[in-house]
Amino acid sequence: MTIEIPVPDDWHVHLRDDDMLDAVVGYTARRFRYAMVMPNLAAPITDVADAEAYRDRIVAAAPDDAVDFRPQMTLYCSSAVDLADLRAGIESGVIRAVKYYPAGATTNSAAGGTAMADFIDLYEVLADTDTRLLVHAESTDPSVDIFAREAAFIERELIPLAARLPELGITLEHVSTKAGIAFVDDHEQAGATVTPHHLAKERSDLLADGMRPDLYCKPVINSAEDRDALVAAATSGRADFFLGTDSAPHPTTAKYGPKAKAGVFNAAYGLEVVADVFDRAGAIDNLAAFTSTNGAACYGVEPSERRLRLEKSDIDADLATTFSTANGDEVVLFGADAATRWSVTLLD
Repeated sequence: MTIEIPVPDDWHVHLRDDDMLDAVVGYTARRFRYAMVMPNLAAPITDVADAEAYRDRIVAAAPDDAVDFRPQMTLYCSSAVDLADLRAGIESGVIRAVKYYPAGATTNSAAGGTAMADFIDLYEVLADTDTRLLVHAESTDPSVDIFAREAAFIERELIPLAARLPELGITLEHVSTKAGIAFVDDHEQAGATVTPHHLAKERSDLLADGMRPDLYCKPVINSAEDRDALVAAATSGRADFFLGTDSAPHPTTAKYGPKAKAGVFNAAYGLEVVADVFDRAGAIDNLAAFTSTNGAACYGVEPSERRLRLEKSDIDADLATTFSTANGDEVVLFGADAATRWSVTLLD
């Protein structure tokens, strides 16, 4: 089986900084055109100057054989954001979106919000400039079961916000549950990114045969029923679901400890994982919509004119399952099994 698709876009990726940025950016730049870069560095990106400086570091670190790589910069939703600076950054084309993190929900989220309603003035700027709000939808209420935290956040915070500002475009990031899909179903202004690991795995893969820290992410990989609902939505061809890998590298020293850091690094083989999911669902003809055209339409750009060929075949090769940064930090690659079943070739 062979299929050609426009070069995909990744509408949610973590590239980190410094040695880790140098080590990971090539995996994204060689496979994806647009990359929506998350702003949750150790020092959050909250102003346009810092976003421009970060973009420059990303571009400088990208390899020469990158595929028309265009990092898209975001600001971290916080009280530190100056609304005039935000508006200027949007109008200049530097800022493509703002990302809301609940404080304490995930990596480098301590500076996030304690309530979405606290930032209405910022959201009004986004609505006025037709700029999307990206949402990490996860309750941090310790009384809420870990597997119910997406649903709780949506009910308590996101639905009221969408009703208050129906003109605000919202991307529900790394949707992980049926509740997230229902939110998109019910709100015309909403879309959602879906990750390779949430499409391919369910919580038994994480927990049933010994805890697998390399599959630990936020929001957590959920039930088989939720996974099947995500696959149905992603493979349907619907315009409001599109690829956002949420590729998020952590060194094994941070993953294999008393408290594993949340994040799955899937930039290397994520496209093969997604192709495998679509093939198993009998929906390979809808792959291009999910990877290459739906997200582009959501963010107002044309699909890439360049194309990739994916070919299903048994690959007799020992594929890398880890890489190391220049300072010796080792990172595990997700999806090598799928990469033994699919080859990916950039076409001229």
